[in-house]
Amino acid sequence: MKNTSLLTLALAAALGLAGCAAPATEAGPGATATASGMASTTPFATSTTPSATSTSSPGQSASSSPTLPADGGTGAASATAAPEVGSSLADPSSSLFTTSDGLYSFMLPAGWTTTPREPSTAPDYGVPLSRTAYGILDGAGREMAVFAGGVPGDGAALPSPGHVPLDAEELPALSAQVGEAELPVSYVFDHYQDPFTGERVYLARYHLGPVPEDGLYGVPLGLLPLGENGLVVFTATFGTDRFPTPADAEAWLGTEEYAGLRGMFASLTYNG
Repeated sequence: MKNTSLLTLALAAALGLAGCAAPATEAGPGATATASGMASTTPFATSTTPSATSTSSPGQSASSSPTLPADGGTGAASATAAPEVGSSLADPSSSLFTTSDGLYSFMLPAGWTTTPREPSTAPDYGVPLSRTAYGILDGAGREMAVFAGGVPGDGAALPSPGHVPLDAEELPALSAQVGEAELPVSYVFDHYQDPFTGERVYLARYHLGPVPEDGLYGVPLGLLPLGENGLVVFTATFGTDRFPTPADAEAWLGTEEYAGLRGMFASLTYNG
């Protein structure tokens, strides 16, 4: 899984640290950069030693939730056409997870757990933020996604072209929590070729604004100004070890595992 490395690079694109500007060629997947330079810190600790509680279950109990639509909430779309926008709801067997500061909640698919990570240590420029970060694991302990809340940032981005849409859904409930942006928030799952490694990357994330039909993005991938606690990053990243071809990723859209992942993204709520 490439969740941690891509999230690190995405956050670096959003965190402006004065005096440490880097050339645009050092940006990671998505070719993002900030107006004041790349961050010199990573969002999580680089240690790979798991903690004693790394596989603990969420501290929240299950709560009632709406059922899946008849199509399983996939909204699958052709890889050569703009993605369809459909409905996606959390599976009733999922459980509610709330971050330790109480600011964010989302539904975990049945059997999935969270493991705390060290949040970003980048400066907040005088704006106090509550910072939390988690890896999200499936029942087998594989990392499926990463979440970080309270991320500081004021970055712009370089163009990220060549995204091939697989699925997308506008999320009105999240759009209403973005504040004064007055732009729609969408869940997006697509793939693109990393311009530096040449590898194909499959990425599920949020997108603020209309989903580009031409596959050209101009904002930091996966960053969302949710509520009044800085930015949120919620991403699921896969490589060719998981999906050797785009056809394999398209086939995944019809699975219960994908429906659970999609519903998890759709259920994010800011509680502040």
